[in-house]
Amino acid sequence: MRVTRRNFLVISAFAVVSGCRGTRGRSSARVVAWGGPGRRNGSFITPRAIGVDKGEVYVVDTTGRVQVFTQDGGFLRQWFLPESENGTPTCVAFDRRGRVLLPDTHYHQILVYSRGGELLDRWGSYGTDPDQFIYPTGIVEGPDGALYVSEYGTDAERMRVFDKDHRFVRQWGEFGEAPGQFNRAMAIEMGRDGTLYVVDTGNNRVQRFDTRGALLGVIGEPGTGPGQLKDPFDVAVAPDGSVFVCEYGNHRLSRFTASGEFLGATGGPGRNLGQFNAPRGVAVSQPGEGGSESRVYYVFVADTGNHRVQRLDMEVLD
Repeated sequence: MRVTRRNFLVISAFAVVSGCRGTRGRSSARVVAWGGPGRRNGSFITPRAIGVDKGEVYVVDTTGRVQVFTQDGGFLRQWFLPESENGTPTCVAFDRRGRVLLPDTHYHQILVYSRGGELLDRWGSYGTDPDQFIYPTGIVEGPDGALYVSEYGTDAERMRVFDKDHRFVRQWGEFGEAPGQFNRAMAIEMGRDGTLYVVDTGNNRVQRFDTRGALLGVIGEPGTGPGQLKDPFDVAVAPDGSVFVCEYGNHRLSRFTASGEFLGATGGPGRNLGQFNAPRGVAVSQPGEGGSESRVYYVFVADTGNHRVQRLDMEVLD
């Protein structure tokens, strides 16, 4: 194990990861961690949202900061949100113009930043009208510039679609347990084929939709066993089509195929490398970003209860 000091702690090692090569066995994968509790650059107070784009990792914690790092954990810069007393965003996303999109969950709006932290736009307000939000949690941009937003709250368990100018287009969903219904939708992500993956936290599942809102399938069911989910909070789709689900309740990261077949899991409660404490966010890089192997991509986890970020090096599935 190697430990280096900058303004924060970076630890790298090899940990045992179940299913990290797309099998149901166990193999070794490199794990890098950085952070620790605190308010200094490179430390965190309960990080709850994470995103990666163009080799940079963006992390939001409950201090109201957005910190930006290299993929090896080197601190680059930070900025503060306009308000954070009520809570902080649960998602970091990016549009095709390279801007940073933050669903400001507890302030019922979407914040748009430059990569350097300049606030470029903000839209939305409190309410249930088509152009308003209760608790927006996730956002993703489609190939045509349409924006898909997950949301929860009284009369607001829904997915909504806006055009590139933020004009309302359509919506689907309602509160409930049946397929196509939601109970605290906490995140949304899009696969390369246009499939939308929605984390349905209260129902302990991830639902798959097309861009018109037609249900394609369900991933997971309540439980603690392989392929089951407990309090999933975030989802990320890898370049090879793998779907990574961050489980707050099971303290682990589960991996599925695009259609929902269980591939393996890593984690479990703890403080050691490869273990998690109530993780809330997951993000995936492109193969070869920050590394020399084109078949390796990075999976970043906001390890919330341990006040750190962990990076798992994954191999592209054949």
